[in-house]
Amino acid sequence: SRYYVDAKATDPGTRLVINWLPGKSGQEVDAELQGRGKLKVLKHLTKVLPDRLAEALMQAAGVSTEVYGHGLTRPQRLSLTKILTRMELPVTGDRGFGFAEVTAGGVPLGELHLDTMESRARPGLFLCGEICDVDGRIGGFNFQWAWASGYVAGVAVGRKLQG
Repeated sequence: SRYYVDAKATDPGTRLVINWLPGKSGQEVDAELQGRGKLKVLKHLTKVLPDRLAEALMQAAGVSTEVYGHGLTRPQRLSLTKILTRMELPVTGDRGFGFAEVTAGGVPLGELHLDTMESRARPGLFLCGEICDVDGRIGGFNFQWAWASGYVAGVAVGRKLQG
């Protein structure tokens, strides 16, 4: 989110555009919706999306969750296709530091010996994890950095203590 919040600061019209069906174009989704016939559109969507998300997206598109494929009007189908493949959401801010899962900042990597994680400015001080200016996408990258840099720092400290 930090990239979008930074972008909003320079461009108040910043929008997040989401394709809820990655790998599918609007044309492909539109064709699928046209071919649903006697199948409920919601049932089709819940095969690839969580139930509550599918319901919310249909509501955002102005389409009843009870509608069958053959009952979709062209405007409804186009609206749903757009919501599913190019949903635009305004960026209004973030929830603040208290809710942050990853924060940016810290000691710049250029101030460390990366082979030991020892501070260049304060020899004998070893740093690792989120105290360093490293942040990655959510999904375990930050944990991996914490573990890997902690390992490197720990081994280096051990070697230094052994003399």
